[in-house]
Amino acid sequence: MSKQASRDSVTSSPAKAQPAPELIPTSDALIYGETIYLNKVRGDAPLWLSGGRSDGQTQVYTLDGENGTVEETYRWTVMKGVDTVGSGPVSYGDVIYLKVGGKAQRWLTGGRGTPQNQVSTRDGAGASEDGSYHWTVMQDFEIPGSGSVKRGSAICLKVGTTEQRWLSGGVDGQKSVSTLDGRDGKERDSYFWTTEPVSYSRMFAVFAEDSPETKYMPAGGMQPRVFTRVEARSPDNSIQLDLETGFITLPPGTYHITGFSTTAFLYPRDNPEEIAKLDGMVQNKQLANGGYCRLRLAGGIPEQISNDDAIAVGSISSANMIPSLIETWFTTNVDAQIVMEHQSGRTDQTADVVLRANPNDSPWHIFARLSISRV
Repeated sequence: MSKQASRDSVTSSPAKAQPAPELIPTSDALIYGETIYLNKVRGDAPLWLSGGRSDGQTQVYTLDGENGTVEETYRWTVMKGVDTVGSGPVSYGDVIYLKVGGKAQRWLTGGRGTPQNQVSTRDGAGASEDGSYHWTVMQDFEIPGSGSVKRGSAICLKVGTTEQRWLSGGVDGQKSVSTLDGRDGKERDSYFWTTEPVSYSRMFAVFAEDSPETKYMPAGGMQPRVFTRVEARSPDNSIQLDLETGFITLPPGTYHITGFSTTAFLYPRDNPEEIAKLDGMVQNKQLANGGYCRLRLAGGIPEQISNDDAIAVGSISSANMIPSLIETWFTTNVDAQIVMEHQSGRTDQTADVVLRANPNDSPWHIFARLSISRV
């Protein structure tokens, strides 16, 4: 995947929160796997195609963006099949599938009912044989076009049912979406959809766990890193940190994540006077607890979650303040909560291990840090 975005911003968008695309384009051509908005302007009112609506996530409308409150319903991923994203540029005459964002698996389907004018988003069952999921990319009703589709250009989408039907929206109160024949010349502009790219806006955050107080490692395997400090964050504050649980919430997008997690020995335990005598001295053990950190989706019982299900497992470390390092990439199509955890030796070996320590009233003992950047 390329890390270079082709544009820094777009002039209009249906969202106030603008997620990174699932695939970042590197050319002017619309490419398979790219996430786009399908936009139309009727008069002075910008409208976007929005799907996956209603309790059954089947309804499709043209709407004004709704201030970004349900932004994922405006995102459409261009695919070669329900089970195949595909690669390379989209060309005029190609049959594509359009998958709407959101938690459920839904694809745009049209030409339904009688007289084949109904449009909805459905689960894609049998889509390879069902022409209602097939959308032929055309330059105009009578002009198929040739060559690659340039990103940002206006296209017509012809559904693959038995009748001649094209996707039409923004008529009848600027909300309804239908597949109509387009041949009467009325409301001609309602059949053209601009392939507006999702904004490639960057966001970042750096969180650290310092030492407002000493925190011993409980006897119980993986323990969450509860970050205490926001060291840096992009102005939109889109990446959220829960200071009680350590859970981090990421909006949809692709992220580069790096960080470290450290533990240490602090003994004699529960003897503040003896600990104070250390006066900044570091205590290591010849035979130290081995361990590592991991990054995973939040939720569930840690000891029942396999490392195979983690986003990433950090490098091996020890409780002699040798950190476990993490570097990974992570993509999500929905808001995702993640948590960083650390384990240090067997559960019966953690009596003198601390997740953080403050023996001399200094908060500047940084035991963990996570740097997150959305590309």
